[in-house]
Amino acid sequence: MRLLLASVLGAILANAPAVMACEGCKEPSSVAGNGGVDGISFGYSASVIFMLFMVGSILSGFAWMMVRSCRQLDEAHRSASAQTNWSP
Repeated sequence: MRLLLASVLGAILANAPAVMACEGCKEPSSVAGNGGVDGISFGYSASVIFMLFMVGSILSGFAWMMVRSCRQLDEAHRSASAQTNWSP
């Protein structure tokens, strides 16, 4: 039983660097040379840039909607106050 437990623990520890590595480092071609790793790293870089762009565009869309609604409310308040201050 101890031998089995030691073997399992040894197998887990032997693969620990590969398990904790990022997806690009887990690629077998990174060990053998430069076969396709550039495409994988470019894909990860592009996905990170895409995610940052999407977060930025969503936040700027919210900010634009808030500015637009504040301007519309301000215009509505100005037109309402202009109508109430008018005396015939």
